[in-house]
Amino acid sequence: MTETLADILKSLGYGLLAMALCWLARLIYAVNPARGKLDWQQLSSKSPAVAVEAGGYFLAVILSLGGPISWASGSFSQGALGALGFGLFALLLLNASMWAADKTYLKGLGLGRRIKEGSLGAGLVQAAHETSLGLVILGASWGEAGGIIVMSTFWLLGQLLLAAAVKIYLKAAKLNLPAELDKNNTAAAFSAAGIIVGLGLIAWESLSGPFLSWGLSMLVTIVYYAAGAAGIAVFRAAADLVLLPGATFREEVLKGNLAVGVLDASLTAGIAVLLTWCLM
Repeated sequence: MTETLADILKSLGYGLLAMALCWLARLIYAVNPARGKLDWQQLSSKSPAVAVEAGGYFLAVILSLGGPISWASGSFSQGALGALGFGLFALLLLNASMWAADKTYLKGLGLGRRIKEGSLGAGLVQAAHETSLGLVILGASWGEAGGIIVMSTFWLLGQLLLAAAVKIYLKAAKLNLPAELDKNNTAAAFSAAGIIVGLGLIAWESLSGPFLSWGLSMLVTIVYYAAGAAGIAVFRAAADLVLLPGATFREEVLKGNLAVGVLDASLTAGIAVLLTWCLM
């Protein structure tokens, strides 16, 4: 009983540590040159786009802290100190990822501007992307044996893999996302968000294996990620035949069919979870 109570108190302690890091995450977000201060005034005016994007960011924060907190060992004071150090580093990596993405492969989408204009679809895509970045950091920080250098290297590898996969998928799907966002096609935004989260889940599993050696671990990560991303494509094609006979998800999404867009996003995320189990 005493040991159980100690474990409960330790869990509460790490929970409070996570909340403190979330507060710091808000401060770091405010000085991110690609973003700026979270617009709480828009939140108070009930702007769904801003609320969804902010929710995605804080979900990414919690995910990125999962690795450092989960493998903290020893006494609570030692574990908390290690989790705090790695957690702060994870927050910096998360905001660096967001900045890099805004300046490169997401630049043409204009998500920040669209969110300020109240585009719920842009908020969904941004939130999905930030969630995926959190998953990348979670995968890269899995295991205390890695250290800062290994974590940084595999974070960068995961970022590059995610960026390439997002670009390839959107192009292969022939989804002109800026045009669909201009038409307020929330179904298309849901579909894109599902793909991005799915790719983030695959990145998490691909990056979270044990560190073997630089060359071998990188090769395994790339092969697993390629296999997982291809698996998503295969299962999505099969879903068109099984779940929507006489139509396709893409056709319905481009028509603005919100129900199909939500189904598409949920199915893609579910497929990605299934594939992470298979890749274990």
